[in-house]
Amino acid sequence: METTFGFYDLIETFTKPGCAVCNLLQAETTRLLDSILYEYATDTSTQAAFRDSRGLCSEHGHQLTQMGNALGIAVLYEHPLNDVLRILQGTAPGGGSQARLMTRLFPQNPNGAIIDALTPTKPCIACASQAETEARFVKILSDFADDERMTGVFRASDGLCLPHFIQVLQNTADPSRSRLLIAIQTDIWTRLRDELREFMRKNDYQHASEAITEAEGVSWRRVVARMAGERGILSSRRTIS
Repeated sequence: METTFGFYDLIETFTKPGCAVCNLLQAETTRLLDSILYEYATDTSTQAAFRDSRGLCSEHGHQLTQMGNALGIAVLYEHPLNDVLRILQGTAPGGGSQARLMTRLFPQNPNGAIIDALTPTKPCIACASQAETEARFVKILSDFADDERMTGVFRASDGLCLPHFIQVLQNTADPSRSRLLIAIQTDIWTRLRDELREFMRKNDYQHASEAITEAEGVSWRRVVARMAGERGILSSRRTIS
């Protein structure tokens, strides 16, 4: 199977702390937001996307505010704000013929029409892009799980977060690749559990004289990221069975 740039991106990113897929998504999203803010703030198609999604989601919107270019943000957000104001002015209860028509169409809730009109018709453009990028990297990891280069860096890494490990397994039909992925991830998480237990043990007064290693000292932070994903990546997409 022919390798792609994404393959080498994963190889390189596995050598860094954290879930490789999360880290790649964060880097791709930052590049996208930077491009939107500094290159496409006045682009009509970008502005249309902002209008359809009522701006960005909370996570990506606040990330955008940390990137500077206040004027670019103002230009982008003026359009969805204007749309929202037009909706409020045109559909307020008793606010004209259109509002009265909507009230007749939605008698069960006089606010039904305005709620429907205010609701975004498209997802946050950063979330949509992130989902596409995520699917691409998950597929690459599934396809190349048994490649020696991928296996080597995966074994030595912090492993995947739980949500991305589940996604990779969902995309891996080959039983031998699945077994390999499970074995590697099990070893990584076992190592983390041992470090977590040592951190707890050495915090007991009876063992306070024993030095806590660097890995043990941050194990409590790492376990949160391993179970939930790196900060800001999967916060709005966690599901339960």
